[in-house]
Formats: sequence, C-alpha cells, structure tokens
Amino acid sequence: MLLFFLLLTTGKISAQKKGFKINAPDHLNLQYAGGMGFISIGAGYSAKNQKLEGDLYYGYLPKSVGGIRIHSISGKVTWIPIHSVSIKNYQVEPLMTGIIVNYSFGKQYFSFDPPNYPYRYYSFPTAIHSALFLGSRIGFNFPANTVVRRLTLYYEILSYDREIISFVSNTKSLQAGDIITLSVGIRIGLE
Repeated sequence: MLLFFLLLTTGKISAQKKGFKINAPDHLNLQYAGGMGFISIGAGYSAKNQKLEGDLYYGYLPKSVGGIRIHSISGKVTWIPIHSVSIKNYQVEPLMTGIIVNYSFGKQYFSFDPPNYPYRYYSFPTAIHSALFLGSRIGFNFPANTVVRRLTLYYEILSYDREIISFVSNTKSLQAGDIITLSVGIRIGLE
C-alpha cells in the first residue's frame, strides 16, 4: 500500500487502456545501519522536481551481529529542501530530511497488544517504528548515455519514535547521543 502511494505521488504510474504500467525505479540504494537492518537494500522513485523521493527497503540483521536474526521492511520518504550545488561532475545536496516507517517480521514482535496481556500493557508496538532523519549526500554524475546516471554517497542521522519519547520524559538519565543513530549508504541513480 505504501509503495502504491509513493508511486502515485511521484507520477510514475501511467494509466493505459489495458491496465497500468509501473516504470523501473529511478534509483537503487545500499545502506549500512540506521535501524533498518545491519544492511538494507532498496529501490525508489524521485519526483519530477527532484525534491521528494520515496523508497522501499528490505533490511537484514544477522544473528552474529544482533543476537537474533531480524528481517524488516521499511518505507522512506525523503524531502530535499535546499537546491543542490553542482561542481563539475559532482552534485552536493547539503540537506535532506524525512521519515522512515519500519516493520520487523517475527513472532516475537507485535503491532497491537498481544491477546494474553491487558489493553495498553505495552506502551509501544515492537514490530512497527517510525524515525525522523537529517542528512546530506554527494554524487558523481556520469555521461548521459550510461545506464548509471549518478553514484551518490550519503549519511543520515536519525532517531526513532520511542527513543525520542524516552529522551523527552527522561532527560536526567539519557543524553542526546543515546538516541541518535548514524547510517551511511550508496545510491545508484539510474537512467
């Protein structure tokens, strides 16, 4: 459902008499960390004005790293409020911000209160989380006739919903550094 909404908002679905056609993604992503898995891969679309992007990720955390194996899916909407700066073949986007919604799979996670616990026993669902992020990126533009249009390195600094709420209600025990997560990634812009 989220992917369908993102496709509609970016203008990438074109109605036809025989049905509809979904165009290939504008870009592919490979990301390390950031609460979406130890490693995550994704694909997405950019709006025509290049100010809004929508991505869908699959994330994986191996048992050797996290103590348990976790598979997740995440939707990310990125807004680029400041115009990019071009220097020769490089393009710098000094500020990007947005929201991530993450769902973790597994019987140990729940979206709603488990039936064997009283209503509102848990304050937060364990399967669904949202996060706010800030970041920037720098990309290298390839010639127009290549399949890969741009190769971009990016970072994001983010914090998840329950971490922000815990920090606001418990500033004596938590520092800002306790709730901030860093992710880094590579974005491959396609023709």
